[in-house]
Amino acid sequence: MSTSIQNATFYVSQMTGDDSFSGMCPTAAGAGEGPFQTLQRAIAAVAEYRKAGIERPLFISLVDDYCLREPICLRGIGLVTVESYGTRKRIIGGVRIEGWRESEFNGHRCLCADVPQDVKANFTDLYVNGERARVTRFPRDGKLRIVDGENVLRGPHISSEHLSFSSRWFLVDPKDLAELDKIEDASIHYDHFWIDEHSPIESYDRESGKLVMRYNSRFCVSVSYDENPNAAPYYYLTNLPNCFEECGQWYLDRAARKVYYIPENEATLPDEIEAYAPVAERLFVIEGEDVRLKNLELCYTKGDYASTKRYDRHLSNCMVTSEAFASDIQSVCCAHGAIAFKGAKRCGIFDCTLHGLGVHAIEILAGCERIHIENNHIYDICAGGIRMEGENVPNGVVSDCMIRGNHIHACGKRYLAGCGILVMHASHCEISENEIHDLEYSGISVGWVWGYGESATYGCIIKKNHIYDIGKGNLSDLGGIYLLGKQQGTMVSENRIHDVSCYAYGAWGIYLDEGSSFVTVENNVVYRTGCECFHLHYGSHNTVRNNVFFGGKNSCIRISRHEEHDQILFERNLLITDGAPVYGTKCKTENLRSGRNLLWDIQKGTPILWSNTDGEGYDLDTWQSKIGCDFDSVVAEPAFVNASEFDFRLSSDSATSAIGFVPISDEVARN
Repeated sequence: MSTSIQNATFYVSQMTGDDSFSGMCPTAAGAGEGPFQTLQRAIAAVAEYRKAGIERPLFISLVDDYCLREPICLRGIGLVTVESYGTRKRIIGGVRIEGWRESEFNGHRCLCADVPQDVKANFTDLYVNGERARVTRFPRDGKLRIVDGENVLRGPHISSEHLSFSSRWFLVDPKDLAELDKIEDASIHYDHFWIDEHSPIESYDRESGKLVMRYNSRFCVSVSYDENPNAAPYYYLTNLPNCFEECGQWYLDRAARKVYYIPENEATLPDEIEAYAPVAERLFVIEGEDVRLKNLELCYTKGDYASTKRYDRHLSNCMVTSEAFASDIQSVCCAHGAIAFKGAKRCGIFDCTLHGLGVHAIEILAGCERIHIENNHIYDICAGGIRMEGENVPNGVVSDCMIRGNHIHACGKRYLAGCGILVMHASHCEISENEIHDLEYSGISVGWVWGYGESATYGCIIKKNHIYDIGKGNLSDLGGIYLLGKQQGTMVSENRIHDVSCYAYGAWGIYLDEGSSFVTVENNVVYRTGCECFHLHYGSHNTVRNNVFFGGKNSCIRISRHEEHDQILFERNLLITDGAPVYGTKCKTENLRSGRNLLWDIQKGTPILWSNTDGEGYDLDTWQSKIGCDFDSVVAEPAFVNASEFDFRLSSDSATSAIGFVPISDEVARN
């Protein structure tokens, strides 16, 4: 029989365990030996060890998969690792839907099952055989135009006023929805600017086309954005019975408490279906010190979300309201994560797979220190991958965290504005060596103060990340790496960023937004962006050096606001254009500081540095004589190894030595 003297591991088996067992053996062995049945009992056993003075590192090993409906709380139990016993085990935040049978619905052969009596028939996701099933959608392809909205501000421009009003209803064309049943049982989804909004439908008038939402829109729903008509929102509906017709689709009949599913393979038998309906909002809440999750598969939590916070962008704080909103103001910033760290220290998640989670996979909240999220695979997430939110006060900052070596992709499955990694009010954190791709919005977003107010975000290192396939043409105003506010000591270095796109405007590689200051951007490679490779909205005292910026649709570099101070310095960069000017700027060009750059146009050789409002283009000599910028810069072909294949290593005869350019490491410079 094992004793505390010779035991460091407690075993848990939800299938074969018993909480009256010792927990010290992975299988039942008689005389009370065997695994616990619940994680709660294992945690209590660890607490008993600590009370008895046993301080060694301890382990809780899962013998088989584990389903839960409420999150497991880990606090005050010392150095503990929750792990898999042998092969990787699943922790599932859902209830299995069983009893599948042959059926027919909407004229299509399918499988049908009853929703368990103890489960509410309001879940928004279904996972079948490890994959997210597709909810029914109308229209199947594309979106429909909104006709008019509540609280519409008529005017010639998109303005901040549109961001200050909500709409509870809008008008649609009744002909668009004439053939649909159970519209009041559906949800509506619409995008505008840099957010997407989602709400159940409260009511619909088939004669007038007035559609009332359960949740207020975050921004005013308008069709009067005359400055950029493409920014006006379009919508689509989900969970409609008429649209149940394709393999891989599912439909929830809430009134009848039945789930219908068309298998991907028509030969699939009912007993070959493993389906889960998510019911838990979180899997773990970690509030203690030295707690680790390792080698686990963490999956299937609730993906529906309504924001109950009103956020002041300029004060960078939020207030809980009695209203529910269909979106947050940016980046799904207030939504929860499936694994939450609260005031935790020296904790982490290592070598895990996280998928099928809502709304974010991981959140790191106020007061956390030295949280490590390393070498995890994070994918198929309703919003974003990792969300870090401290408070903009001294005792609320998140600090000294490490997010390294993770593969984050296929995020934004419902909430398109989710970021791969979102960092708000955090200092001295490192985000490095992550591969981030297949997102609808920004890859890495750091900072959360608009303008020049004091910020708790500083000293962060963002390096050696590979960020690509960012933005899918649904949202606007995004970047591969997005920074915001004053950030003394923050460095963006050795990142490779490419294939960034948007809807109406704003697909940038590296994007320094409102008030970005004291930031160093160096040794990055950026190419194939829908707008400029680099964009500064406005800021102060930034340095951009030794980067490769290749291409850019309108220009290579953009500065969008003039301010009478040192905004930014560009030096020792390779600025390569493809027929566009090098600089696109609304600031006074004489305030632009730049020098020792290598300039080249792959179409024309000699690039245009800048064009004035009359279309007059400035070559380097004119730019230097009239503006006094780009001192000691040269016009020369950089002699990349293979620019057409985006291999930006330098040939031995490269002219870049003339400006003191330091070759970028091979792992960043080449595909």
